[in-house]
Amino acid sequence: INLAIGKGASGSSSDERMLVDGPGAKRAVTYYSVIDEAGKRAAWIALRPITGRTHQLRVHCAAVGTPILGDGKYGAKEAFINGVPGGKSLMLHAREIEIRMPNRALLHVMAPLPDSMKKVWKFFEFNPDLKIDPFAKLVVK
Repeated sequence: INLAIGKGASGSSSDERMLVDGPGAKRAVTYYSVIDEAGKRAAWIALRPITGRTHQLRVHCAAVGTPILGDGKYGAKEAFINGVPGGKSLMLHAREIEIRMPNRALLHVMAPLPDSMKKVWKFFEFNPDLKIDPFAKLVVK
């Protein structure tokens, strides 16, 4: 997803939102990979932000018509599915990160799903213990 992001005009700071091509928009790139699907309405996707804009993942997902489950701020009513247990909470989780240390070693950290997300994964029959590299086949041009 390659869509520039900038601040949106808002009446209050508590409702401030970022927008695709908003005022002062800056380049924003997110790679994504579908890990699993649950029908036509939900999917487990891996997201890799290449740039680091505020709310980048949330804005990009909503902009391409696939808001993150529970993200009412950017996805509005499309971000909710009736009957999903815990589906009112934002289903965004930093499951795995890699950090290059000053000594050039690579620190790899993997975090388990929080209990609220485990209920949603169970509902959709996603396997939270799945160990794959969703970007193994990524070819960057």
